[in-house]
Amino acid sequence: MLTRKSQRSGHRASIYDLAAAPDGFFSAAADGYLVHWHRDDVDFGRVVASVDGGKFLSLTTIPAGLVAGALDGGVHWLYPDAPDRNRHVAHHGRGTFSLLTVGDSVFSAGGDGVLTRWDIPTARTRESLPLSAHSLRRVAQDPTFDRLAVGDSAGYVHLLNRSGLSLLDTAPAHPPSAFAVAFGPDGQQLYTGGRDAGIKRWNVADGKLQLEQEVTAHLMTVNDLAVHPSGKYLASASRDKTVKLWRADTLELLKVIEVVRDKGHVNSVNTLLWLDDTTLITAGDDRRILEWSWKG
Repeated sequence: MLTRKSQRSGHRASIYDLAAAPDGFFSAAADGYLVHWHRDDVDFGRVVASVDGGKFLSLTTIPAGLVAGALDGGVHWLYPDAPDRNRHVAHHGRGTFSLLTVGDSVFSAGGDGVLTRWDIPTARTRESLPLSAHSLRRVAQDPTFDRLAVGDSAGYVHLLNRSGLSLLDTAPAHPPSAFAVAFGPDGQQLYTGGRDAGIKRWNVADGKLQLEQEVTAHLMTVNDLAVHPSGKYLASASRDKTVKLWRADTLELLKVIEVVRDKGHVNSVNTLLWLDDTTLITAGDDRRILEWSWKG
């Protein structure tokens, strides 16, 4: 069961992304701040980087630093302990909606429909793939096989070979926009969600998107999905202000976190992060970060 453990606050605008840190986690918000939160001290929230006028939509960690994506399409390389290394790149024509670190590369998904691979040591682009005529909303890594999944604002999901950035398969998934993609830990299943309020489970074992199951999951847009480290559970975040927990293999609903009964979020929930197998972090438009304890 999921029970609320703590609340953190301090951001002055909507929170759009979370990333794990060795002793806690980072948050990125539309106020232009990146904040480091200590896991064991709910009152500890330290601004580690900021960009004047920046509205952060996405975040990923790199050795000794962070990369943040902004509403204007900028990609910001930020080093809290060595700010002279900071690099601000105007790259995507529109918002940088998703960032992902894999090995010595960062992948950025932009509102211009382009997926870009960046070299971490130099903070420079290595290659770009025009993947869609519409915004790319989310990129996820297959933790077992060398693949990526990308959702776009036309409602399509794309499956790619990561090393060569070659397209393996594309399928219509969540018209009019696919906002969320998440692989299971064994690389066999892909979970997707979007503006149609649905969640779908795909079998991707052979490099093709084969639909296995779909459910009407929320009353409004599914903003994010996060697979439990065990692979047994799936958490979903929605614009309808709720967080839901599902059994990953059957999409059976196990728990709904609501505003009144559970002291949940009072506005859209935008992002989720499993810190470990007992802790789920949620954040959204109410500018709050909530920590939940999970006992399966």
